[in-house]
Amino acid sequence: MNNVFGIVFANYNATGFGELLHRRTIASLPFAGRYRLIDFALSNMVNSGIGTVGLIMPTNYRSLIDHVGSGKEWNLSKKIGGLFILPGTVFSGSSNTQKFMLSDLLVNHRYIERRADDTYAVISSASNVCSLDYTEMIEQHIESGKTVTFAYFRDENGAEKPLDCFVVSRATLLGIIESYPKSSHLDLVELLEREYGADSTGRYVFDAYVRPIETIEDYIKANQDLLDPQLHKQLFRGDRAVFTKVQDEAPTIYNDGCEVKNSLIPAGCNISGKVENCVLARSVVVEEGASLKNCIVFQHGTIKRGTVVENAILDKYVTISSSVRLCGGTERPLIIGKNLTL
Repeated sequence: MNNVFGIVFANYNATGFGELLHRRTIASLPFAGRYRLIDFALSNMVNSGIGTVGLIMPTNYRSLIDHVGSGKEWNLSKKIGGLFILPGTVFSGSSNTQKFMLSDLLVNHRYIERRADDTYAVISSASNVCSLDYTEMIEQHIESGKTVTFAYFRDENGAEKPLDCFVVSRATLLGIIESYPKSSHLDLVELLEREYGADSTGRYVFDAYVRPIETIEDYIKANQDLLDPQLHKQLFRGDRAVFTKVQDEAPTIYNDGCEVKNSLIPAGCNISGKVENCVLARSVVVEEGASLKNCIVFQHGTIKRGTVVENAILDKYVTISSSVRLCGGTERPLIIGKNLTL
């Protein structure tokens, strides 16, 4: 992969997430207790041997830049290649249906021009949960002689759907930039499909686990999937690590009398109550007599004594006071914003 560079588009957001995306973009949305969605896009690049990655930032970039930093955790903090933080544009889409805006490519043309030693680019969105090795996809693209190769996955019904990543030559990207210097409103994928047609576009089908996060229902389902050992194993493979920002914590304390069933709990928690079908983040406290069921709790959440919470998503630093009962719907959970005390 010495002649391949990457671009991750993170300059888009999604609707329907309520307070979860009030101060952050979907790329920095916490996932699986200790990760962010962006971790999968960056890890897939690095695990495929791609050592130069440009990350196109959203306007509300603070949480994302705080997480990725210099790219050290992904081995992208280096003198040659590494992680490049690229500016996004205000013309990019405010919804997840507009992920690859040409405007973001135009303002970052110098990043592409300076990759003179690289022949191909792997371009990806930032909100797919999967462990994808680009090596086979790139090899297929080169052997086929196609101008661009789009990745697809099969959903639960076996239907092929776009995976929001593709391989294209650097020369093709430079040609697009030169041909459309003032067409910032165009979608890059639609433009490539229109310019080159079916004869010059290839398809690569990825058969392992994939969960695109486009709605709150997708996000809940993806977290629930991790409670299935087989799906968890497909995503977190021994030979392909998912890298993330390091936050060392002491082991979780399971106190006498606690009850934990079918839940994902990382380090740093203190569990005295009941936790069932939940995904917790670090440093969550569940006091004695408290009950959590079908919940996702972000970092530093506190569930006080005697409280019952079902079908809810609690953002960081949320405290639920004693003897409170909160119950959301199975399809539309309660979403509690950051730093709130109820």
